[in-house]
Amino acid sequence: MLIDYSVVKAFNQTLEIDDPGNCAIIAHGTYRDGKIKFPGDYYMIIKTVMGTVKIIKWGPSQPDLLELPGGFSLEIKCFKYKEASINREITLFLNDGMKEIYEAAVITQDEAISMLPKDYNYVATLE
Repeated sequence: MLIDYSVVKAFNQTLEIDDPGNCAIIAHGTYRDGKIKFPGDYYMIIKTVMGTVKIIKWGPSQPDLLELPGGFSLEIKCFKYKEASINREITLFLNDGMKEIYEAAVITQDEAISMLPKDYNYVATLE
């Protein structure tokens, strides 16, 4: 009988972000609706203006659905610029075990904004 032990977590992907204080990220992962897993996208926009960082995170999102998926959330944060805090926010976003993110990419802020749920105006929050 063989028994596996000494589990080691290892990162399989790396995301390169040129300007973490001003970026947008799309992350492909999953979400649960009851006991069923569905694919879903998660988004993060980070904008820094005059030393103040504003972050909007939302998801899961599925462009072909007319309604928001179960478990959808939108979070807005503001804080004074600190590189370590920005890195922490991005790391927590990408490594959230509930989202099971398997792929992420940097996109433009305009692309991310276009994916916000319709009938809401969150863009003013970034200004």
